[in-house]
Amino acid sequence: MTNEADAHTESPSLAGRKALITGGTTGIGRAIAVLLASEGVETFICGRTPEHLDDALSRINEVGTGGGIALDLAEPNAVDSFFAAGKRYFGEADIVIINAAVPASALSEMTQDALRYAIATDFTAYLLTAHAGASLLGDKGDIVLIGSMSAHVLGPGSTVYAGMKAGIAGFAEALRKELGPKGIKVSLVEPGKTGADF
Repeated sequence: MTNEADAHTESPSLAGRKALITGGTTGIGRAIAVLLASEGVETFICGRTPEHLDDALSRINEVGTGGGIALDLAEPNAVDSFFAAGKRYFGEADIVIINAAVPASALSEMTQDALRYAIATDFTAYLLTAHAGASLLGDKGDIVLIGSMSAHVLGPGSTVYAGMKAGIAGFAEALRKELGPKGIKVSLVEPGKTGADF
């Protein structure tokens, strides 16, 4: 039988905390939302597809409590709409997880419209969500950015995605230095390849 004391580190309870999670309807975001809900965190998620939202909320509410909204973070004012909906749902959150992203490939293979959409979702919305999160949290709480190992494993077929994720990595490191002294913890998680439909 294992004992958490063997790790010589405190494992504080997450029960009672409230988390806003972008891209929480599929893939890594959904897995995070379900896991947090199972640990007693009330979650509020967003995703682009109502069907995925309904499916994710069904699973989240099997193990805990959660709500959400279907919207596209690439659209103007969508980040503000997400935060406003979360506030209506459970008041003030103390965790903001920035995860929503779309695939992007080689620069020479993308149209200008596809490139603009990917940047709006994978970079601009990340920064806007962090901005809204910092304003919401004030002097305490957590901002977690989900990046990618693509920022470091650079290939010719991933130039746009790798560029944005490298930007997120630099942003997260600087944001940690900016917000840490104010009481907000900033984390960057860079997953490798997963089985998600992404």
